[in-house]
Amino acid sequence: MKKVYFTLFMLFAFLFVQKADAQLERYQSTFIYNFTRLVQWPNLHNELVFKIGVLGHNHPIISELQASASDRNVGGRPIEIVALGANDDLTSCHILFVPNNQLSVLRRSASALSNSPVLVITESHGRMPAEASINLYVENERMVYQLDEEGTRNRNLTLSRQIVNFAR
Repeated sequence: MKKVYFTLFMLFAFLFVQKADAQLERYQSTFIYNFTRLVQWPNLHNELVFKIGVLGHNHPIISELQASASDRNVGGRPIEIVALGANDDLTSCHILFVPNNQLSVLRRSASALSNSPVLVITESHGRMPAEASINLYVENERMVYQLDEEGTRNRNLTLSRQIVNFAR
């Protein structure tokens, strides 16, 4: 079963070409859902739902994630998509997506997130933010990602070899 997910993950990784900004969120959403299959969270069996948070309200990726959430689950748990503000508890979710315009909020919340099992995904063009676990970006018209393997392990998240092997 993991080979099937890995194959799908690689297919998406190599076939996605950014044609317009409107499609970027669709590609990011696909990667985020694939990451849920390649990362293990501690004590997920005790959770009722799997939460994917998006820092900032009204970001286009929210609707992309919501469109697919009802068809998916993580560890048998339904997926809930939540929009979070600067004053919300960012550790209340399993995955936190941080758009470029919210990186300053992420930096201010770095200490709270540092020891929490939250997979922090950014979309920074250029260098990977220090607070990020994964940084998605477009390179040569393809969606790729950087991975902070050590930082992710420090957050008590277990990474599959596939996610490590295909990081830039």
